[in-house]
Amino acid sequence: MGGGSLKEFYLDLNPLTLLQSSGRDFAETMILFGYMVVFAIFSYKITMILVERIKPAPDAVHEYNRRKVARMGFLMVFGIAYLPIIFSSLSLLPTVLGLAGAGIVISLKEVWLNMVGWFMIMGANGFKVGDRIELDNIKGDVVNIGFFKFTLLEIASDPRFEQSTNRLIHFPNYNVVLHRFFIVSETMDFVWDEFRVYLDLNSNWEKAEKICAQILQEELVLAPELVESKIREMSKNYLVRLGKTTPIVYTSLEPEGTILMCLRYLTPIRSKRLNRILISKEILTKFKNENDIHIHTH
Repeated sequence: MGGGSLKEFYLDLNPLTLLQSSGRDFAETMILFGYMVVFAIFSYKITMILVERIKPAPDAVHEYNRRKVARMGFLMVFGIAYLPIIFSSLSLLPTVLGLAGAGIVISLKEVWLNMVGWFMIMGANGFKVGDRIELDNIKGDVVNIGFFKFTLLEIASDPRFEQSTNRLIHFPNYNVVLHRFFIVSETMDFVWDEFRVYLDLNSNWEKAEKICAQILQEELVLAPELVESKIREMSKNYLVRLGKTTPIVYTSLEPEGTILMCLRYLTPIRSKRLNRILISKEILTKFKNENDIHIHTH
């Protein structure tokens, strides 16, 4: 290949030459578009590096929000700036519209459902980053919400512990349109939990009931004003009647020939396992000193 050919090849692929040309064909327009995408990504990376050096984010939440806003801003700015360049040649318009129409026909259903799902998530009855949700029998904390998908940090399926598995699960937004989902939000971040203890029939159940009630009253009572405050906040969007909020012990006779002590109490969702450990230790310690209370072992 001669020097003249190399020069012509360079000029044909030079982004400045392509940008100044008013008679670009489809292939040249796609090459120019590739250049512009690379330039946009490079500009975003450089901008974020400079911002982090000039004013570092105080914590991970601020850094996440800053990067999310920056990505959306760059996408809108460069998208608006590139439209006149891409459609500057009217001869390409039928080709571009034809390809776009074919793509829309193929993927119209999921794309539109994802967009509808995004509006549902962002609405008053949706959820936000930090909320805990359960969808399609999978539970997790929301760590990211995008226009087409959202991401959960998975929680173990065992309802007794609520512990993170440290796995990320991505859901297309259309899942909130097609499936039921359950939310534990920061507005109402506590749930009812039940801790069950089985006793032998010859146990002094009255004494055991008093001990269990004392443990709940001393260790696991949420401040009434905190509960009322969260209910008032949630009542702005929902008619909530939580009823009795104080812990209680239910005693029942089971068909297996045992006595069941069911300790029911409100607990912050992220303290569920810690409270179960606390109850277990208190029960083991106090029942150990009672000769007439016997925990049933299968």
